[in-house]
Amino acid sequence: MSFKSFKYGKNRSSIRGFLAAVFRPFMSSPSDAPPVFTSGDTKMDVEQWHMLILGNELSSQCQLERVVYCKCTDGKEHEFLLLHFRHPTQQHAVAILVLDRTPCTDSTENNNGSSRRMQSSYIVSPSVSPTPARDSIFTTPNNGSAIESYLSRTYDQFKELCYLDFPASSARPSAIQVSVLLSALSKHSPSYHLYQYQCYWYAHTAWEALKRLFPDCHEITKSGGRSCYLGVKIEKADSVEAVCEQYHAQWARIQNAAEERRRAKEDEVRQLRMEERAQCQAEIDQVTRKANEATKQKEEAVKKANEEMRQKEEAVRRAEVAERMIEEAKRKAEEAERKAEEVRAECQAEMDRMRAQLERQAV
Repeated sequence: MSFKSFKYGKNRSSIRGFLAAVFRPFMSSPSDAPPVFTSGDTKMDVEQWHMLILGNELSSQCQLERVVYCKCTDGKEHEFLLLHFRHPTQQHAVAILVLDRTPCTDSTENNNGSSRRMQSSYIVSPSVSPTPARDSIFTTPNNGSAIESYLSRTYDQFKELCYLDFPASSARPSAIQVSVLLSALSKHSPSYHLYQYQCYWYAHTAWEALKRLFPDCHEITKSGGRSCYLGVKIEKADSVEAVCEQYHAQWARIQNAAEERRRAKEDEVRQLRMEERAQCQAEIDQVTRKANEATKQKEEAVKKANEEMRQKEEAVRRAEVAERMIEEAKRKAEEAERKAEEVRAECQAEMDRMRAQLERQAV
């Protein structure tokens, strides 16, 4: 099958979609959300993928835009899903992940992590008895040639049976929600069983569970033949309701754990704020105390300066008083000298008068 037939957005004729398709090859391919967007081919178990998603915040925010239900057209008509995730920050980037179930055998994978061609007999009928299942996610760099090469060498010829689109106007499933669902699905039946829990069951249950959990999706059917081999319906377990219940329980635990972490973080932030507030208050008190001491010292210095000035003014006043007293004493001394001079003059005049009188009497 040509990659053109499953390239993302082929049924959309909007100008934005056309421009995105034209310029996407020239845009950088992100690898900062490794469980979804990778720099190389990576295949891992669903549970491992789930744990990596839980540990990477950016990856957990990737949104599921489309699921494609695929079926091999030869061999045992293996069925698998293509998951289209859009990058949360680099909106041009869409990663296509391959989800499928195979029996867990030593020969399932080659050295570079890719599965051998799915037309071998163990894909559908390894044995009637249960066999450990390998529920895997394959990621590849965000370019058409990488995913086309993997699908071609792994599945050879296949066709798309239907699409499941999640519009941007609705709440799209996040990568972490999808990982929780796939984890619940694998835990529901960890064994590969020919008549109940084979690849048909896995693809069908994941598809129907997504429809039930996110009902705003749009399903588009291109061709029939789901869960059929040579046109005959293959028996499988009906596990959609049970898997959805397990999803809700597991998702509730994750949300509760996230809420506990959020509360613990809030308590930590609150404690830090209280400690910072107490430290700031202590620093404010210390600064205030130092400011008060500086103010007190300044007031005492001003008071001392005023006292010194008052004493100087008092000394000046006393000096002025003393000067006035000296001036007054000098004036009084001069006045006494003047009076004494007058008395001497009067005495001299009286003596002269009396001498003259005596002289007259003597004649």
